[in-house]
Amino acid sequence: MNEKLLAFRTKQILEIINNSSETITTKEIAKKLGVSTRTVLREMHYVEKWLKSNNFQLVKKPRIGIKLIATLDDKKRLKGLLEDELVEQSFTPEERQSLIIGELLQRKEPTKLYYFSSSFKVSEGTISHDLDKIEDWFKRYELTLVRKPGLGVYLKGKEKAFRKAMINLLYENLSEDQIINVIRKSLTSINTNEGRIEINTRNRLMNLIDKEMIKIIEKTVHEAEGDLEYKLTDSSYAGLIVHLALAIQRIKNNENITMKDDLLKKLIDSHEFIIAQRISNQISKFLDIEIPQEEVGYITMHLKGSKMRNGAYKDDVKGINEFIIGNFELTKLASEMIKIAEEESGYSLKNDENLLVGLVTHFRPTIDRLKMNLDIRNPLLHKIKEMYPEIFKISKKCSEIINKRFNVIMPEAEIGFIAMHIGAAIEKKRQQEVKNKVMYRVIVACTSGIGTSKLLATRLKKEFNNLLIIDTISSLEIKEEWLKENKIDIIISTVYVDVSTIPVVSVNPLLLEKDVIKIKKTLEKINTAELRDSNINNKNHMDLRDRASALKNYGEGVLEIIDSLFLKENLDFDNHNELIKYVSTLIGESKEDIDIIERDLLAREEQGSTVLEGKRMMLLHCRTNGVNSLKFGVVRLFEEKPIFCKSGRGEEEILTVLVMMYSSSKNKGHLEVISEISRNLIDEPKFVDILAKGTKKEIFISIKSILNSFLDLKINMI
Repeated sequence: MNEKLLAFRTKQILEIINNSSETITTKEIAKKLGVSTRTVLREMHYVEKWLKSNNFQLVKKPRIGIKLIATLDDKKRLKGLLEDELVEQSFTPEERQSLIIGELLQRKEPTKLYYFSSSFKVSEGTISHDLDKIEDWFKRYELTLVRKPGLGVYLKGKEKAFRKAMINLLYENLSEDQIINVIRKSLTSINTNEGRIEINTRNRLMNLIDKEMIKIIEKTVHEAEGDLEYKLTDSSYAGLIVHLALAIQRIKNNENITMKDDLLKKLIDSHEFIIAQRISNQISKFLDIEIPQEEVGYITMHLKGSKMRNGAYKDDVKGINEFIIGNFELTKLASEMIKIAEEESGYSLKNDENLLVGLVTHFRPTIDRLKMNLDIRNPLLHKIKEMYPEIFKISKKCSEIINKRFNVIMPEAEIGFIAMHIGAAIEKKRQQEVKNKVMYRVIVACTSGIGTSKLLATRLKKEFNNLLIIDTISSLEIKEEWLKENKIDIIISTVYVDVSTIPVVSVNPLLLEKDVIKIKKTLEKINTAELRDSNINNKNHMDLRDRASALKNYGEGVLEIIDSLFLKENLDFDNHNELIKYVSTLIGESKEDIDIIERDLLAREEQGSTVLEGKRMMLLHCRTNGVNSLKFGVVRLFEEKPIFCKSGRGEEEILTVLVMMYSSSKNKGHLEVISEISRNLIDEPKFVDILAKGTKKEIFISIKSILNSFLDLKINMI
């Protein structure tokens, strides 16, 4: 083996010559390698030198080509020598172009072509060709590549364009997992099969941000996340940290960003701005820099557009039903979308609560992203379109609801995420229940616990009839103590999970054939005797007690709604706050209760409007300690004197107010009862009309019919 490293291109040419039984031309070699003939000719000196040093003979025939004079044994020996050679790899044109883009984005002054040609050990002509290629890439971000002979090359454009280009360059060259692992300080452990050149390329691109600064930013963001109403997904969390690291580096270089005054004013009024300001203040303190208010505005936009982990709302302690009640308008949009998905797919999806909550959770940041024209990345988009074209087509049709409602155009990346939710629901419908099987207790993990894990979970259920999926969660939430308490036998994850106590199988989110084989082999190694014993002990344990308790809770909830029903008509309020004070006084049984209800209603209204658009109706609701039972009623105003409330379409006049309240101590069954009324507001236009114009008796009959059907369904299910 030679001590000097063999150039990668030289080795490639040697392999082609050795594999050729006939005379081959340099043009043919160039075509195989995807390079110019001139490039091959430059390497031929080193090819001949290597062959000669290893006692091989190469015959060159002008205008005919070249041929290795060798027996079969000689060719085997040559192949063996090449396999033993250490190769000095060179950058591919794509890698080189990415690195040039990164350099130009960071440099203020013009850079001469000689700098790049010497850095990458290629000619200035090759660099000039690279610049031709990357010029179009810069145009996508409204950046101009200026090339001045004798001076060099540099970029012109707005600071916002520079930052957008930098972030997209990172995401084009590093996967979501790699970005997250950079934050965890383990980039080089991502893929041990990668060559030194790939790792070197990515490390050089990461110079766009100060990795030491990430420690401070990550700590600050982690602390601030506790003040949000929701938790960020791993990808949004990492994205925010990358955004901040890049912004701070640009601020240090006196590259400040601008924002329109009207947009900044809107952002300042949001809850997320307070969190963004807190993050900025902490970073300013740690790094001794001043962060302008415009920068705080962009952090706010990032927070508003960030995806949330499944079930991440702090107020969602009672689960799905309280979530639906608290997100009425988004639930309405999701329900309309599900109706289209049902019509297009032929599957009944109306009662799939996981689909409903998944879409509502996804919509909140999605709508903000679309309104603010923020980028969204979906690394699985190509696979989704390729493997699930029909579901993608259905999802595209569903997305028209959002487009029309908010006057936006949903990009394919967003449609791909919707397809994950709808695809998971359809896959679930195709499954058949498995009984009397030895079940392996499984958790499914991904970066968010939302789309990819849900889709993977349903794919697993289709492929395996012996997996009991206990939960689908974010990889950051996995704790070994929790795994032991819940007797988890195996983790199936789309990302790397560092757990030592139980087997972890890493798979593609779309569950490829090789992934199925991997899981089967892992399951074979698990002690099935222990699983069988635990399965028998857990199966149907205390079923009768659970059923009786559930029926009791549903019955209590129905009675509380019926007993509390009220109708108040021809009322006059000057404003929204007067209405809230009246309702609080009407429902509260003591001065203390009235004050608590008023406070909680005002707090809920600050989170956003619950106007039933086009119906001149609004929902006034909250979870409060000011009541000890479910409350439901209708308040009607004088037709000549409506109040005005903000909705997604601007201000809307309100004549009918639906009041729904539930105690903080109420259980899931009670919340399901009041949630059923919310669902009918979305699904049954006739019910809405009765609430707006019907008598108390008509309202009572309508409520009674809804709750009767609800109880019948629950009795059959239980």
